Amino acid sequence: VASLYASPQRPPLRELLGHVRRLSRDQVGCRLLQQALDEEGVTAASMILNEGLSFWGEAMVDPFGNYLFQKILEKITAEERIILVQNVSPRLVNASLNLHGTRSVQKVVELCAIDEKETAANAKPDDRPQETASEILTRSLAPAAARLCIDSHGNHVIQRILLKLPYQYSHFVFDAVANSVGDVARHRHGCCVIQRCLDSPPSAARSNLVHRIVEKSLELMQDAYGNYVVQYVLDVCSDDDVHAVCESVVGKVTLLAIQKFSSNVMEKCLERCTDKVREMYLSELSDSERIRELMMDPFGNYVIQRALAVSTHAQAVQLVEAMKPHLFSASGGGIKNTAGGRRIIAKISKRFPNFNVGDETGEALVPKNGNHKKSGNGNSSNNSRHDNGMLGEQSQGRYNHRRGQGKFVEEFSDQQKRHTQPRFDAFAKDVKSDNYIG
Repeated sequence: VASLYASPQRPPLRELLGHVRRLSRDQVGCRLLQQALDEEGVTAASMILNEGLSFWGEAMVDPFGNYLFQKILEKITAEERIILVQNVSPRLVNASLNLHGTRSVQKVVELCAIDEKETAANAKPDDRPQETASEILTRSLAPAAARLCIDSHGNHVIQRILLKLPYQYSHFVFDAVANSVGDVARHRHGCCVIQRCLDSPPSAARSNLVHRIVEKSLELMQDAYGNYVVQYVLDVCSDDDVHAVCESVVGKVTLLAIQKFSSNVMEKCLERCTDKVREMYLSELSDSERIRELMMDPFGNYVIQRALAVSTHAQAVQLVEAMKPHLFSASGGGIKNTAGGRRIIAKISKRFPNFNVGDETGEALVPKNGNHKKSGNGNSSNNSRHDNGMLGEQSQGRYNHRRGQGKFVEEFSDQQKRHTQPRFDAFAKDVKSDNYIG
């Protein structure tokens, strides 16, 4: 072997044969074998394959041997690949869990997928082998599929199977994940595997998996990783599945809105739910006993902002009316000075351009007279105007919202305040409550 390393040129294949196992564990020797495979083709591949049948399982996980294993997979024929995969099948699970072995198994998956396409395109039904490399591979990995899904190396093998192999060979992943969806979805790697499952075309196994996720959606949405799975269901699944998730949280909206992870799901639910369910959501969010907590909460205030953005005009009016006593009341005076409070006020001003932020008594009105225009989705138009003549141009500019700084800047002089405020208060007493919100 030492003479092989000392040679200035690559030794001929006949000198390498008989030392394949030792050479495959060494960086220089492994490169010599790979060069022989590149230069001498199929003949060298067959000879090296046959010599290594007793130790290819070891080579798969070796820091250097795994490169030789991947190279010989590429060079041998489809029939020889079946022999090699069958030979290493007892070690495929352990190899998938290994830093170096996972690359070897992923290469097996890729070449199995190529063989399946070529077989489907060219071979006649009678010419099909009794057992393909894909069948051997999936049969070997299926018992440990759930474990592979949550492993830092194994999950890449599972994702490669979902991406490359046809459904007939990948359905075992769906079944394994569905049976352990609670554990897999709450894992940092498992949640990624489930998202790849949901990206696949519709099938019976995929539908079963979605059904199991929906059943556990309330539990999963409160988890650091499970919430991403529920959000993905809301993004890519059917309307029936989305509706089932959205309905499952009715009655628990305010509790979920103040949790770090489920608050993200609640924002998505507000966007995707039906009008009837959104009405129930807004009714819960407008609860006078919980609205202040939601406004002050570092997560709940984002749910309030989303609700203001997606609700109809009437729903937004109801929500702002519920918030009005807390924006400037003595007990809630600090809300307007918090980051969340400023963001909420900014959302209100965006939805209702003529929103006037009142004084500390909490008096603040949003006109909704006959000329108040709405957009198609119920949002207030930026072109709405007061034309009843009572407030005039001065009151329209009473407070200007400086969005960049997140605060309101008073623009009136004392004389303007004295002139405008009595007329404003008198007007507020005369109008009907259902025409104004604050």
